[in-house]
Amino acid sequence: MADNSQVHIALCTDTHFWFGSPQAFGPEGEQLQPWSEEIYTTLLAQLRAAKPDLVLHLGDYTCGGGTFRMPEDAFFQTLSRTHNGLRSLPAFYYGLPGNHDCPSGTVDYSFCEGLLGLQPKQGRTIDLPGFRLVLLNATGYTPEQVAEALPEDPVYGWVAQEELIRLDRALATAGDRPVLLFVHQLLKPWSAPKPWQDFYGVKNADRVLSIMARYGNVRAVFQGHAHLFDVQQAPVGDSITHFIVAPPIIQYPMAWLSLRLRPDQLHLRMVPLPLPELAERSRQAGNGQGWRAGLPQWQDMRIPLA
Repeated sequence: MADNSQVHIALCTDTHFWFGSPQAFGPEGEQLQPWSEEIYTTLLAQLRAAKPDLVLHLGDYTCGGGTFRMPEDAFFQTLSRTHNGLRSLPAFYYGLPGNHDCPSGTVDYSFCEGLLGLQPKQGRTIDLPGFRLVLLNATGYTPEQVAEALPEDPVYGWVAQEELIRLDRALATAGDRPVLLFVHQLLKPWSAPKPWQDFYGVKNADRVLSIMARYGNVRAVFQGHAHLFDVQQAPVGDSITHFIVAPPIIQYPMAWLSLRLRPDQLHLRMVPLPLPELAERSRQAGNGQGWRAGLPQWQDMRIPLA
């Protein structure tokens, strides 16, 4: 791990790989599953060249669950290969399950949690020099929520009671260290001028936000799931917190986030994959997907941590 002066994190999400996929998915065919092999190889090469200290994946590694109808053998093979590829990088690597990281027709995240070394329905706390990272598992659905959703997955997020207790403990014991929180679904609606749907959010986000408000030490929240890049500031209790939605890998803008942490600030930079033809194919799909890249000023910005 880096010294106290700086820690470099590579954050990716929503890879949605399906090696050998028969089609492109998304409402307008904007996702690029048939090119999963090329995107996967390029992502690993780019991360290896970037030499981060830490690689984080916020979930939806694959096209399991939901409406993709991904065959079970393809799900297990794709998830294992993607996980193993990230684990092979010369960096510490951790991840969270997304709502699609379960076999089709189930709401069972145990295989993904097992690969990631997570307890059922729980995430992980990572202490770095001068910082604390909290990875929050939002696939803690109740039996009633599972039964209501089947044969689909619930899509929205739900943080189980034991995970809320773990979050409270992690924030309470952070001391004077700034905290960064990572979760798959969103804790607040995005700021982009696009219609919001409740299934993009964590359904019990109010419980998470109330814990954050109690301690006031979460400086930034990083989320995935929505397949867009968005940055906003919002009050949480007496503090102001940045809420960032990380861009997807599987569709435009096909990018990950470089996070360089120093004691006083976080330098955030969006890093597109060097696959311009595929990015343009996705950008032009349907009525156009350019809005998913967010505002230009978000692509290289600094967030105070003090």
